[in-house]
Amino acid sequence: MFRRQDLLLLLITFSSMAAGVFVPQWAEPLKYAPMGFVMFLLFLSFLTIDLGRLVGHARQAPWPTIRLLVAKLVALPLISWLLFRLFWPRYALAALIMGGASSAVLSPFMAALLAADVVLTAAVVILSSLALPFTLPPLVALLSGEVMEVDLAAMIRMLAMMIFIPALMGRAWARWLPGPTRWLSGRTLPLSMLSIAVTNVGVFSRYSGYFRDNPGLALEAWLAGCLLTAVIMALGLLVFRRQAPPFRTTAMVCTVFPNYILILAFSSQFFGPVEATFAATYSIPFFLQLLPLRKFLTVE
Repeated sequence: MFRRQDLLLLLITFSSMAAGVFVPQWAEPLKYAPMGFVMFLLFLSFLTIDLGRLVGHARQAPWPTIRLLVAKLVALPLISWLLFRLFWPRYALAALIMGGASSAVLSPFMAALLAADVVLTAAVVILSSLALPFTLPPLVALLSGEVMEVDLAAMIRMLAMMIFIPALMGRAWARWLPGPTRWLSGRTLPLSMLSIAVTNVGVFSRYSGYFRDNPGLALEAWLAGCLLTAVIMALGLLVFRRQAPPFRTTAMVCTVFPNYILILAFSSQFFGPVEATFAATYSIPFFLQLLPLRKFLTVE
């Protein structure tokens, strides 16, 4: 059953994307804001997530967590690449990169919307981000022959900035500033939606000229992204079908919401316009899949 907040999220998401594409001049000050607002989203999540509880949560069920990470970072991207290689080879590399991405910083927010385990989801965000430099470049090199010459130190700095700084700041606020923490916690939904809107405007305004000059490629990339979300969702439902409903819902949230902002940065640096356009347009199916997920995932 769809909820009003789902429809509101989609309305805000797609209107902010359109604003970025068609009135980029209004978004000029926001072009470099996405990273900061992505960090703010994780900061909001960690206002109510205790780091000690997070570590203990993952340690209580290590093997399911490890299997989830292997499925997320290795098995599902491999299968996605094979399917696209067979049926839509132009987007095989893009599907591999996006399919093998770490779980999105937005995943705990989506977990809360879908009544999944927010603490375990946050743990997978951190663990998958730590594992990403050691899983994605070898997969890309093995399957496509492309070499991602990742500076490990630079990657660690980026991950520390995106993941650990907002997580630690969230816990510091919760401990030392209880009043502001309660105020922010009570407004998580509107603040998160505002952050999503600003992020989308910033991302799409940077690619506005390209989208308007190459509408055919943008539409094709969007359709390829929609196909990838359907593939990953179907594979996830198949892989996790025997898990208990609460864990299955959490595993699906961790799996189907990749960190497309990080992959967009990778694609712009290491790959071509096809992969970068795919990553930029992936935000559309990223949010749109909330509706079928609401239908398929019911925690019993």
